[in-house]
Amino acid sequence: MVGYLMYGDSMESQMTLNLPTNKVCTKVAIYTTLVMPITKYALILTPVATAIEGGFSEKHKNKRCVKSMIRVGLLISTVIMACVFPYYESLMAIVGSFFVVLASFLLPCLCYLKISSNLRCVWNCEQMGIVGIFVFGILAGILGTYSSVYELVT
Repeated sequence: MVGYLMYGDSMESQMTLNLPTNKVCTKVAIYTTLVMPITKYALILTPVATAIEGGFSEKHKNKRCVKSMIRVGLLISTVIMACVFPYYESLMAIVGSFFVVLASFLLPCLCYLKISSNLRCVWNCEQMGIVGIFVFGILAGILGTYSSVYELVT
């Protein structure tokens, strides 16, 4: 909405296309936008690669060649997944909406209620707030999953 107020009807779908083309700060913003996914990919795959390396024997897991082969194999498998499943981002949105809601809203509330519950059934403001967060999490999970499935189907 702010972009529409700034640029009006001539607003492009990607924000970087709206920036002036002859300024250095525009080029810095575009290159930063390009570099961010590359660095995030490396940060996300490092624990996966480390876990795979942990499965090898001590003799092989510290060799540079083995580490490189594991990382190249992960990269190739990611490219194959992107080619085989062209709507992979929609599938990940479905899984993400479910698990983010589960890990961020539902499980902490349930664990807190389990840990702090005493055997009496008295409802205080704190417990009602936790139940409210729990209900909000369920609604957010349903809406997020529904919108992801709807986007995948249409």
